[in-house]
Amino acid sequence: MTMTDNKNTISRRRFVASMGMLTASLPLGASAFNFIPSAGKGFSFMLLGDIHFTKEDFHDLEYVRTKFSPGDVTQVHNYSRISRENLQPLLTRTKEAGKKLNADFYLQLGDFVEGLCGAEELARKQTNGFIELVKQQELQRPFFVIKGNHDITGIGAQETFKEVVLPWQTAQQDQSLSTANSTFVHKDVRFILFDGYTPDESLSWLKGMLATAKEKTIFFCVHQPVVPFTARSNWHIFAKPSQQQQREELLNLLGQYNAIVLCGHLHKTSILTRTTKTGKFVQICTGSVIEHPDAPVKDHLEGLSAYGPSLLDLEPKFAPASLEERRTNLENEKPFIRYFEYADFMGYSTVTVSPVKTVQISIYRNMDNDPWKIIDVDKLLNA
Repeated sequence: MTMTDNKNTISRRRFVASMGMLTASLPLGASAFNFIPSAGKGFSFMLLGDIHFTKEDFHDLEYVRTKFSPGDVTQVHNYSRISRENLQPLLTRTKEAGKKLNADFYLQLGDFVEGLCGAEELARKQTNGFIELVKQQELQRPFFVIKGNHDITGIGAQETFKEVVLPWQTAQQDQSLSTANSTFVHKDVRFILFDGYTPDESLSWLKGMLATAKEKTIFFCVHQPVVPFTARSNWHIFAKPSQQQQREELLNLLGQYNAIVLCGHLHKTSILTRTTKTGKFVQICTGSVIEHPDAPVKDHLEGLSAYGPSLLDLEPKFAPASLEERRTNLENEKPFIRYFEYADFMGYSTVTVSPVKTVQISIYRNMDNDPWKIIDVDKLLNA
């Protein structure tokens, strides 16, 4: 349904004029949707982590077995089951929560599809299948996605991202996109959607963009964590020893702007505060691959004593060859951590920015109605 099809809908331009608001205060992409953005200076949005949408029919399983591993074939079957059984209930729940909050948009943090298809035609079917699923929800809100590693993995995946995902996101953000790096301002809050898989190019873009940014609240949205926090402590951005200069630059930029980092990739839930030479930033990690609606919270850890090499014990059999590298990464990070909490579960989150720019993030286990944890981000930054 278009805006002109509904006589009861106020057009974007008329709404702006009638409320005396600047167009920049509207979420980008608003003109493509049949809704009136939330009134006032505060707002909310819905947050989803990794989804890994797929079906067995989207894969050449022999390709997956030979190009990747038999374990990846098992993963394809598992993610197909989860997509079939649990993804729609999750989207239904987030839509309900979004309506209750009058959320202005949805943000998904990468790996929205599984990838690993084996042919460009299959990659396009998989990606278009996810886009169609989002359309079927009739969210009447923009749906923004970050580039994840699975979204560009496999034959034809990178071409599909460029030729299918970027045009889709161009419409959602209402701005022309030629890369996965983008930024927009909503009600004086800046959102940065960062491509972690062209890191050097992205960092250069980020430095140039932030040089003119004046907003006091900045959400830095990226697929990989910036700060490691699990046994997979070499899976963060700029993790290689040769990338430490770039990593230091990124850390200091995030600290300078007291950024709120939103990330996924590790399929775990984590909240931490990290200090830098220029200030502090908060990192929230989440995932949305719901194994079972009643999946329990496991390995809940809290406190500074929980952060460090002991996190390697969470996955004692993972990648023995990189054990010392991962141990060193955690040891090096530990002196800079000011708050740490971790738990093994996934779900969804709601984010609310108040008129005075305080930020509250509610994290939900699976598809629960009540939050597992409510985070006062400003308190973490000011502690």
